[in-house]
Amino acid sequence: MKDKKTHLFILIIIPFIYLFPHTLRLIEMGNDFELLYFAYKKYIFEFIQIGHLPLWSPSEAGGYSLIFNPFAQYFYPLSWILYFFSFIIGDLSKYTYLIYTILGVSIYNVGQYLWLRRLGLDIKYCFFATLITCFGLKINEILRFPNAIHTFAWFSWILYGMTLSIKVENNIKSSLILFVSTILILTAGYPYYIFYGFLLFGSYFIFISFYGVKKEIYKNDTIHNNLYLFFYNVLPPLLALLIVLPWFEGIKEVMEITRDRNIQDISFSYTAGSNFIDQLGSWIFPPISLAEGWYYFGTLMTVLFIFYVINFLLSKNKQLLEKYFLTFFFIFFLFNYQFSAVENSYLFKIIWEKFDLLKNFRSFSRINILLIPLFAVLFCFILKSIEEKKHNINFLITTCIVAIFIILLQIYIIEVSDIKNHYWKTWQERRLLYGSIKFSSIAFIFDLYNHYIYSISLIISLIIFNFFKIRKSKKLLPHLIVILVAGELFLLSNIQWAIPYKFYDFNNYNLLSKKPLDDINDAFFNPRVLTEVKGNTYFRNFRKFNINYFDNFGLDKHTKLVDKYFKRNGNLKDGLNQVTIKKINQFWGLKDNNKVFFTKKIDHQTIEKFINDVNFLRNNKDVFISMEISNYNGDEIYIDLKTNTAGFLTFVDNWSPGWKVYVNNKEKSIVKLLETYKSVKINTGYNKIKFKYEPW
Repeated sequence: MKDKKTHLFILIIIPFIYLFPHTLRLIEMGNDFELLYFAYKKYIFEFIQIGHLPLWSPSEAGGYSLIFNPFAQYFYPLSWILYFFSFIIGDLSKYTYLIYTILGVSIYNVGQYLWLRRLGLDIKYCFFATLITCFGLKINEILRFPNAIHTFAWFSWILYGMTLSIKVENNIKSSLILFVSTILILTAGYPYYIFYGFLLFGSYFIFISFYGVKKEIYKNDTIHNNLYLFFYNVLPPLLALLIVLPWFEGIKEVMEITRDRNIQDISFSYTAGSNFIDQLGSWIFPPISLAEGWYYFGTLMTVLFIFYVINFLLSKNKQLLEKYFLTFFFIFFLFNYQFSAVENSYLFKIIWEKFDLLKNFRSFSRINILLIPLFAVLFCFILKSIEEKKHNINFLITTCIVAIFIILLQIYIIEVSDIKNHYWKTWQERRLLYGSIKFSSIAFIFDLYNHYIYSISLIISLIIFNFFKIRKSKKLLPHLIVILVAGELFLLSNIQWAIPYKFYDFNNYNLLSKKPLDDINDAFFNPRVLTEVKGNTYFRNFRKFNINYFDNFGLDKHTKLVDKYFKRNGNLKDGLNQVTIKKINQFWGLKDNNKVFFTKKIDHQTIEKFINDVNFLRNNKDVFISMEISNYNGDEIYIDLKTNTAGFLTFVDNWSPGWKVYVNNKEKSIVKLLETYKSVKINTGYNKIKFKYEPW
């Protein structure tokens, strides 16, 4: 019990130690970390601290649902613990959010350790195997996606709960774990991993359904038949889904009007897919592997894995659990490859045609995350095999032959082949170059990570490892493996998506505001901006509303209107005349603070015709229009309007399911200008209008 508590404590704190360049603020997480994730947390927190719960985000892409945006992770329970903690300490900074993100690795570690223990594996092997997976490139790669790491964090707990459910006496415990873990996965805000999880958990259920597997795990205990096993594995997640379903329905409604959902173009799903070369890189040479999907644990682990498999196949007295699990691993590995290598997979094409859900996903190399827990089991077997010295082949000779083959292959890739990886060139190589300039005295080390560090690391690791093995220091071998793996992977794990500390927010745009309502009103009554977008730029643009959208995300009709006049970088398209430019600026409030307009008609087909209507009424001396705007908080707006002519009041902010309008305290129908902006018919006289976002 003492060892278990010590192990759990170490597994919780080790990610923070291993990633000390981040936790000590020497560097910070880049890529999508800030704009695609942190910005939403900060926005929500600033309003929560003053007692307001924001539901709509007016600052991005002309307005978008906040509560139904998966990036916002709105209903994830740990988000609210983060908000509470941040309220206590007085701020939710990027650093606080980083600690929260790394905590996801700790949660995964604990779940994986408990799962491995429940499989009946030796406690020390469970501990060291979990350390190895923690140090691997894949888990640390997804730290740039906080929602992803917090979704994956609960995968190991699902596996733990499923394994517990085999035993009759574990009904309540397993059901609670599966129920809670499913809620956490469903609300963590990373839809890709929900789909991935279905594949892993479905496959694992089939695996544990075999009687021989169940008996190997629980030996003489009373186990469920498959009917009851199915019941206890399906009912808790199903109940969790029913609880989350209203939120999912809201997301579905928003996604139906979001750009490029369910597109009938398989090339979208082919983006950032894997292939044989990419998979090879994950075993022996990361520079040829896509960071999106690599699962490299160091060449030493590759050599030990190959030795273990050869030795096991030649063994006459095979342990049944190892036999079953090794078979399961290879079958699942091939199955997983059919999804990761989408462009080369006939099976994927068939499934893609049948299921519209798949048409929303890309970067299928990310599905390799599913291999991590399965590798952990095999690492336990590898450590046990090495320490027990039950070898059917000579360890030294075999590992040296395998190592020589790998090194020759690495040399061929570096010196002879023309294999190029744009991901490495674009992202990792640039970071290594920056590191070599920043730390010029050890620049050669950074440079080696582009080529020969992996060969050098393998040679050094094997020499040290075999030295201790020959000296019969078997108790030290697991410790040694972990140290050697961490030594090789430490640099890449930390810098793979890192940027210099305060690289962007040197001008303090992320400082906490105590008056977010004042800020959002200032944004409303000031011009909007149209800058290049890679997420939510409200804070980076000094709390201004941006009408541009990022990638393939934004309400469809609005994004197409933006595309009609602007390039993706926010610059105007060529060939627009000055009259058109002036009208575009007026419509979106890019030069003034206009966001609410009054027109005679609403069935205009272009922005130009709509603005002509606006200006005609404004310049008509016989028409009286008086408008006063108040109480704007992002989710609702009050407008007092006096006019001597009937017409339409338009709030140039996107419509989405949940928006309602009240005229003189009576709910009216919203009419959509250009199929996306909120309008309502107004009669003559004095009118009090309220637009309010009420998603439920």
